[in-house]
Amino acid sequence: MKCLVAIVDPERDRAVVDLAVALAAGDEVVLMSAIEVPEGDTLASVQPDARRLRRTLDQLAPAGAHVRTLVTVARQGWQAVQEAVASERPELLLLSWRRPGWDLLGTTIEDVLRNPPCDIAVVKGPLSRSRRMLVPVRGGRYADLAAKVAIGWARARDGSVTLLHVRTPGRRTPTLYQLLGERTLDDRVDRLVTRTGDPAAVINEELAEHDAIAFGATGRKDQEDPLGPVGQAIVANARVAIVVRTATPFSQNLNLPLPTLPADRAERSKVIGEIVDKWFVQNTFSSSEFADLRKLVEAKERQNIRISVGLPTLNEEATIARVIRAIRTRLVERFPLVDEIVVIDSDSTDRTREIARAEGVPVHIHSQILPETGTYVGKGEALWKSLHVLSGDIVVWVDTDISNTHPKFVYGVVGPLLMRPDLHFVKAFYQRPLRIGGELQATGGGRVTELAARPILNLFFPELSGMVQPLSGEQGGRRATLEQLPFFTGYGVETGLLIDVLQRAGLGAIAQVDMRQRIHRNQDLLALSKMSFEILQVALKRVGEAHGQRLWEDANATIKLITSKDGGRLHLEMHEVMANERPPMATIPEYLSARRR
Repeated sequence: MKCLVAIVDPERDRAVVDLAVALAAGDEVVLMSAIEVPEGDTLASVQPDARRLRRTLDQLAPAGAHVRTLVTVARQGWQAVQEAVASERPELLLLSWRRPGWDLLGTTIEDVLRNPPCDIAVVKGPLSRSRRMLVPVRGGRYADLAAKVAIGWARARDGSVTLLHVRTPGRRTPTLYQLLGERTLDDRVDRLVTRTGDPAAVINEELAEHDAIAFGATGRKDQEDPLGPVGQAIVANARVAIVVRTATPFSQNLNLPLPTLPADRAERSKVIGEIVDKWFVQNTFSSSEFADLRKLVEAKERQNIRISVGLPTLNEEATIARVIRAIRTRLVERFPLVDEIVVIDSDSTDRTREIARAEGVPVHIHSQILPETGTYVGKGEALWKSLHVLSGDIVVWVDTDISNTHPKFVYGVVGPLLMRPDLHFVKAFYQRPLRIGGELQATGGGRVTELAARPILNLFFPELSGMVQPLSGEQGGRRATLEQLPFFTGYGVETGLLIDVLQRAGLGAIAQVDMRQRIHRNQDLLALSKMSFEILQVALKRVGEAHGQRLWEDANATIKLITSKDGGRLHLEMHEVMANERPPMATIPEYLSARRR
């Protein structure tokens, strides 16, 4: 069964993690923790704490187990747990018992047991050394879940289970087989005990011969004490106990309600700010979090997927060999994370293609891919057509003008997609030093990002305002998502992809990863001006579509660049910059035919 563990105290909750791994029996375990942020502080302020907490949770995962981590942020912890249950849809939620009136997550254990968001198991005491499990049985789903939990733990720890039924004097009662069916025949059940007497007294006597007890909180929904007097006595007397409670499972189409945005501009900005801050904490990673390549390879093999790396090139003879070797040496030959590396060239006039082929990498000229669809000039066109020649279920694109290339530019993007099934699209971000002459200045790169892209997104698509570098070339996603997206053919491709993923899959499907530093070839200001012009066109097109207006179609498609010539005389140069848009690749018959083959 898929298990979600709500971690409050990582050191104390190790036993709950062990129980979840035992019950999952190879299925997925999600270790989640929520950072509570008081009113008055921004949710984004705890992003460094979230990164440290993710590392702590990673250390809780037993070797070889199918475990991933989820750190979120909230004003109230239990609300975050409920949201995680709704999005992850576990079969069982596990957490540690603290004490009656426990309020560490802004709720009490009684409220949790009264109205559990899904089937739940609450663990009290040091479970790790328990081998002999006692399960009192009264019948119903609670009893079946308690027996299932106890048997799963016993099987993982080579232990045994006693099933106990306490009869009411003078009444005809069913047998344990009638109450639990095939579970009574499990090879870990070594005793079936039926006794008559006071339930609390009988259970207490049997408990003395066992290490731990698992039982159902059988009180009626919403009643004041969900444990009842017998349950209270068991918890008080047992050193180690597992209390379970069942709930009606979530339907498959359940989604969390979208927040209602206030009409008042200031209040609306505050609500959006909280949404973005929460996303920033939960979905911003560091590449170092995914540096355990063996773990990534295990996740890839478990999911039975292929990973492709596409390298778009245009006159990159100085750097292409280093980029290919950095990826191939570490991520293909040493660790089989990447299944294919392919160069998609935009008619380079230097030795780029010759060097790439000498490195043993397939090379495609993008104008020759899907010739029946025609061709455009631009990086976006190369990315769009690359979907036809790459075979992976996950596709990663890496710019090839990087002089400090490193495998992290690939595994840092792949990692979140492998470890978080809810993510569809991942982008890198980094410091971008600016090379002026022969010197490297610490800052100054990313000028279009800060002067055009981020202001535009903040203005028209504020949900994306937490993206550090929306124009980064290191990015990747799931083919199932990418093939459903239109692609702008030029510089607007990155902005368009971000907006379209947001509108189709939601902000929670996007993540970003810190790569620390990236050094690449910088462009002059006139080229950056054209880039900004195209990015603005893309934003206007999507804003107009959202409001049913022809903003982009009615806008000017030419830009006049002011240059200085002939001893300082100003000169106007007119350039046509048109944000051409390709349809989703999944609508191209030749692509669909090739995918079927």
